[in-house]
Formats: sequence, C-alpha cells, structure tokens
Amino acid sequence: MRMIDRKMEIDILATRRPAPNLFARVSNAAAKFVRAWQNRRVINRLNELDDHQLYDMGLCRSDVQDVRAASFFTDAGLHLTIASRERARRHLRSGRLD
Repeated sequence: MRMIDRKMEIDILATRRPAPNLFARVSNAAAKFVRAWQNRRVINRLNELDDHQLYDMGLCRSDVQDVRAASFFTDAGLHLTIASRERARRHLRSGRLD
C-alpha cells in the first residue's frame, strides 16, 4: 500500500462523527414536531387572509391550499417562499416587456 492511500483512509476516519445518543435523537424529533406544528398554525392564519392581502405577500389562495394539503412535516415556509419569488419574477418579466 502506498503512502497516499494510507493518508486518505486516515482523513476519512477523522471526518466521521459519533452517532447521536438517544437524548439527542428524541430532542431533535421533538424540536422538528414543534416547528412543524408552529408552521401549521401560521399556514392556518394565512388561510384567514383575503386574496388582496395574500397578493401583497406575493401569494395566492391556491399556494396556501397546496401547502395545507401537503404532508405535516413538509417545509411550508420553503414552498411559499419559492412560490412568492417565482410569481415576483414573472411579474417583473411581464412588466419589462410592456
């Protein structure tokens, strides 16, 4: 075995992290659940807004409905951010062409 091969094996071993213990796994799962629950509460409040208020944020009613129909643990904020930015890009493109 050459020296380069041996050095690579050592580097790979040095980057391994120990597996999280039971307490860390439970606390991470609890934090993920609480975050998802809080996101759902915010999504429900968004659903109470009228269409003009949603449009001011760059969203439409169908975006909020899509997120509400998605899985509990999906990242609703990411989906709504992407939808809002895409709508803003389309609006800017259509404004430049006029």
